[in-house]
Amino acid sequence: MEYMSMNMCEHGEQVHIIQEKIDPNGSQFKPDVNDFVFAVKAFVLGYFFSSWVLFSWQGWGVTAFTTVYLYSSSKYLSKKGAFVKSREVRFWWIITFLIGVSYALWYNQGLAIIRGAFLFCSAVYYIIAASGTAIMGKTGNFLMLDAINAFLIIPFGNILNQYVSFKGLRDGTDRHKKILSIVIGLLLSVLLVLCLNPLLHRADSGGFRIVSNFITNVFTIPADFLRLFYFHLIFTFPVAAYIYGLVSGAAHKKATGIFKPESAKKAAYVLRVMQPITVHIAIGTVCGLYLLFIFCQLPYFFSAFSGNRPEGWLVYSEYARQGFFELCWIATINLFIILLGNVMCKKDGSERKLLKTYNIVLALITLVLIATAFSKMALYINAYGLTMRRLLPCVFMVFLAAVFIALMILQKRMFSIMRFALILGAVMLCVLFLLNPDALVIRYNTNRYINGTLSEIDVDMLYNAGFAGIRSAIWVYDTSTDADLKRAFAFYLQGRKESISNMPIWDSHLWGGGSNMRNLELYQALWATYRRRFINY
Repeated sequence: MEYMSMNMCEHGEQVHIIQEKIDPNGSQFKPDVNDFVFAVKAFVLGYFFSSWVLFSWQGWGVTAFTTVYLYSSSKYLSKKGAFVKSREVRFWWIITFLIGVSYALWYNQGLAIIRGAFLFCSAVYYIIAASGTAIMGKTGNFLMLDAINAFLIIPFGNILNQYVSFKGLRDGTDRHKKILSIVIGLLLSVLLVLCLNPLLHRADSGGFRIVSNFITNVFTIPADFLRLFYFHLIFTFPVAAYIYGLVSGAAHKKATGIFKPESAKKAAYVLRVMQPITVHIAIGTVCGLYLLFIFCQLPYFFSAFSGNRPEGWLVYSEYARQGFFELCWIATINLFIILLGNVMCKKDGSERKLLKTYNIVLALITLVLIATAFSKMALYINAYGLTMRRLLPCVFMVFLAAVFIALMILQKRMFSIMRFALILGAVMLCVLFLLNPDALVIRYNTNRYINGTLSEIDVDMLYNAGFAGIRSAIWVYDTSTDADLKRAFAFYLQGRKESISNMPIWDSHLWGGGSNMRNLELYQALWATYRRRFINY
């Protein structure tokens, strides 16, 4: 196993062939003491995921969970001899960690769903990268099969490993067995006492309640904490089983060999059923249609570059939205055409060169349309200001442009386009999460309003951004001479003040008290409540 891990990065495909020869159907899960120790850690991770992450996805609690998850899973893989040291593994560790760190900094309400989904995906994919269980040994063009492996097959194929791992106690030293047995006994005792104590209270007709309440007061276990503990315990077991199934399955290479490199390559080769002339005619016709369409509507497509709307378009928003939806449909169709054309075409010799030419032409046309749509969105932002719904399409268009440029380079130099797109998308999203886009959007609009380049400000954007708009709102309130706008901003500031005025800086009872949902942005807001201008609204 150690030899295979060391050579995984340079000879990923060859290593997987070796693994399949060792155990083509996936090795049996034979736990040792390290498996048992990680099983206990998985229970702890499952509880804190349920209580700090699952129902909030906010605050430093998510950062703490992400850090412990990365450390404990990496440590376990290393002890099992399955950890792969490579630049790709370091990349996914850093990406996952930084996304987790962003939760301790900003709420990012406008990106809450995207950030939560991407953190989950990167945390799961990190295990595939760190254990070298990707189909090609690293991220490649079989990314979708790797995703199916990572999210479904490996964790659910090893869903009972956590309970089987208790057999690993037999392989430990006498000292380990004794210590672990004591720890398990104490944990079970606490769990049983917490579960049985409320029932005994109801059945008590003597002095048990007095003694129990005295012990409870000594240990200061609030009733609210007990209720939350029981509630989160329900979700702890399935979450812990999923985490342990994923990491232990990747470490033991169990249920990881369903998709094999040779089978995947053969399946891709079987799809090449179209004759080159068929593909050339289809793509050539599409390219000609796009060129004719653009030529016939030059004023419409390129007027945004000059900062003007074409004739017949009186509303900026309608003009910009029309351009954006054109971009989405055309880019999606063009990607689909290039994908099918290259996967299904029988490419040989000069016919391969002709197909590459068509790929470049179609990519160039798409880049022209992306640039046009981007200019329309810029025109829209210049007229009405920036919002999250306008910022995200701009980021998406930059991503699409980079992918199509990479597609053109791919015609001259071989590399994995899926790998490029995944890494680029991960970096762009990570940077976006760390920059606090909610505050950036509001700061952009308030700066333009104060400078006189924006006629009005949408107050709703402040409420959508939560605490991220406090500083900019104070600035506009103190600077603007518009009485109605000052009244609207004062109402927003007063609402934010009331929501945090009774919030202590730190909970006296940490567990379940809500302090794990706090971050730097909230403490900035707490500090703002002590500023004279904020208090006097």
